[in-house]
Amino acid sequence: MTGDAETDHTATVAPPAQKEGLRPLLARHGWAMLAAAAATVAVELGAYLLGVVGGVQPAQAVLAALAASVLWVALAAPVLAATADDTIGALLRGGTIVDASVITLIVLWLTSPLVGLATIAKLYCILLAMGLAEIAACRLHRRASGRLALAVVAAAVVVASLASPFWIGGPIHGADRDAARRLVAAAVYANPFYSATAALAGEMRFIWHQATVMYRITRIGDYAPAPPGCWYASVALHAPAALLLAAVGALLHRRPRTP
Repeated sequence: MTGDAETDHTATVAPPAQKEGLRPLLARHGWAMLAAAAATVAVELGAYLLGVVGGVQPAQAVLAALAASVLWVALAAPVLAATADDTIGALLRGGTIVDASVITLIVLWLTSPLVGLATIAKLYCILLAMGLAEIAACRLHRRASGRLALAVVAAAVVVASLASPFWIGGPIHGADRDAARRLVAAAVYANPFYSATAALAGEMRFIWHQATVMYRITRIGDYAPAPPGCWYASVALHAPAALLLAAVGALLHRRPRTP
């Protein structure tokens, strides 16, 4: 009787959970990834083609595509990642936005002498670090509503950093010279578009706050000089932020051990 009871007890033990295979992952996330890739290519290449068809200078068309890529990843990656229930799904969905931008970068490389292979690698690192930080931020909450709220907050923070040339005039106005210089340096180095244009600086000689369209709009270079641009500045900010947020999320979602 004891042996039968032990046999019955062991027979009811559930088998260990198995990792989800590739086919179920694609079944749950494939259509969302495909739609994300199509939208990314349409938005980014659309901005580039509008510039080409509109007859602007080739450098301006490249900058339009670059601005569209940075802004689109900043807005779309966290929101799409927040729609996934699990971390793998969030990385697949949000990461598709970043990876599909490579198609735009390859088109720019094929059609413009201003974009080289090394530039593509730098730009991808900028987009990837920014996207991963936003994806990690939205994974801090378990519920879908909380994830979407965090995605909106993450996107708003990045967009605010992208808009730093427009609002930096207020904080630096009236500040002493050293404080103004530090504020301008923070606004420039935290801005992914500054990093992206720095990746093109060798070929294009473009400095955002010195562009004609920015004249009398930004106070960067007026109240305080801007630091030299470097493409890895935003990567150095967003990559550690992504790791830190991912670690915090892992701690928050860690299940307590059952005795």
